[in-house]
Amino acid sequence: MVNIDSNLRDFIIKKFPDRTVKGKHHDHSWQSSRWLYVTTVLTTEEKIHYEYLGGKNGCVELHLEGKYLEEEYRDFRRKLYEKTRQDPRLRWKTPQGRNLRACEINFQINNREDVIDAFKQMMDIFDPLIEEASRKHKEQYDTKPYEGEVSLNENLKNEQVCMLGCSLGQLISNSLIIPDYQRNYCWEDKEITALWNSLKEIPKEGKKYHLGTIILQKLDENKYAVIDGQQRLVTLALVLKELNYKGPIPLLGQTFRSKESDKHVSNCKWLIKQLKAAGFAGDLWHRILYNLNFSVLILTESRLDLAYTFFSNENSKGVPLSDFDILKAHHLRYIHIEEQAEHMAMRWNKMMSDNKEQLNKSIAKHLFRMRKWIRKRYYNPNAKRIVKDEFSASPIIPEIPPFGESFNFNEKIQGGTHFFAYIEFFVNKYEHFSSLRQVKELQDKLQRESHWKYADVIETLLFAYYLKFGDQYLTDALFCIASVIAQHRYQTNRAMTYKIQEYAMNSEIVMMIEQATSPTFFLAECLQTAKVSGKTLNDENIKKRFYHQLKELFEQLSDELTEPTITKKYNYEYEH
Repeated sequence: MVNIDSNLRDFIIKKFPDRTVKGKHHDHSWQSSRWLYVTTVLTTEEKIHYEYLGGKNGCVELHLEGKYLEEEYRDFRRKLYEKTRQDPRLRWKTPQGRNLRACEINFQINNREDVIDAFKQMMDIFDPLIEEASRKHKEQYDTKPYEGEVSLNENLKNEQVCMLGCSLGQLISNSLIIPDYQRNYCWEDKEITALWNSLKEIPKEGKKYHLGTIILQKLDENKYAVIDGQQRLVTLALVLKELNYKGPIPLLGQTFRSKESDKHVSNCKWLIKQLKAAGFAGDLWHRILYNLNFSVLILTESRLDLAYTFFSNENSKGVPLSDFDILKAHHLRYIHIEEQAEHMAMRWNKMMSDNKEQLNKSIAKHLFRMRKWIRKRYYNPNAKRIVKDEFSASPIIPEIPPFGESFNFNEKIQGGTHFFAYIEFFVNKYEHFSSLRQVKELQDKLQRESHWKYADVIETLLFAYYLKFGDQYLTDALFCIASVIAQHRYQTNRAMTYKIQEYAMNSEIVMMIEQATSPTFFLAECLQTAKVSGKTLNDENIKKRFYHQLKELFEQLSDELTEPTITKKYNYEYEH
């Protein structure tokens, strides 16, 4: 055993002049309580070092202490362990239930030179690994200032309101202030934890994660007042600060007047530290800055009451704005009487809450298709914002005011109150239509296999008929429409959705309905185009199964077929 004292310390310093050497070796202390350490290749980092311990035999160990035991350095520790665990010279020490924190080298120490040799062997083994692990850790955890677009480019010259999408980095790089009239910062553990969990879901590789809507009022160039969203923005700013983000965050220069807000901010800082300690990815700061996106509504003037009606906070959980959210904001800006705008917004919110499914089916699906099909306009159903584009306000000649609206499905959309009334009218129409026996039987009998794809377009065309003629001869109309659309099934091996919809458009059934002044004209023309029968199909394949399902459908509704010509056609087709 080599005694640990000032002489040994001085000897080690001479051997390793470029390293920090420190120790504990009081003259009257037990040798077993003494130690000397030498820093690793990270010469300024004393929390990771090689340590000679006193005792009966003495030994040299690699020690990881302080920050190197925190969650942030888990991968760092793991890399050292994985690279050395099979080295027979080494033995890792892991106290039960604790992190890797020490590794001993099996080396017989009899004199001072042996101590030096043990240190050198540890350096030869670990210094390159520590250097590599440190470099990778720095690449992962060392934050850099935001380098993306900063200006919001709102282009508000001719508009009082505009909406755009931007990343958090772009948003917080601007001068954001919290007006005095705003509520205090009030988020508690539940909201902060939910946001942190959402942040961990932000995808990598440039994919965007939407975190709702922020409403700003433009005050000056690159200066905005936060009207709605301050709780999220303040919390996100505190998260970035805790992640050691080195870029400027002007929002953190804001102060709250109330002690209650200061208390909540302090709690937020503390909780973020705890959540961070439980584990997070090293590139989280980068994903928060670049991949976390918002829809930002910017106002040129206060109109604060109206601003709060544009969007609800339901969009703050990672759900992007729907086309209907955007249409709401788009058309509200055409209403210049604030009380009317608020009233329309409340009615819209109620409809979105109570009848969202009906809204999607009646407007986004059936009415949208009818408006496209009547003009034979092809569209990509997967394209972004197609519903928003279809139902946005149509252009007008400024000198000629619009008039004569009658709630025809294919009429031009007027900005403002007309849009809200138009949508409500057709949602109510569809609500009644979907409760009819014919529609329920259609959905029930053709729901299996790929039959539903045909039922879907048949329902659209039947809704077009219902809007024109109500429930007069509705079963007869269903038979005629289904007979035409069924021809595609009987002549096609694969039921491809876009091909079925294209066939429905090219059938011109929507135009037949639009031109007919009476059901008789439509029924006669539609029936003439149904020329392919399904009863002649021989194989018991999906085509024949579709035929049998149609047969079952009209057996249920046959008592409501009232027109003799159509009844005769039905009896022939299904052999009644």
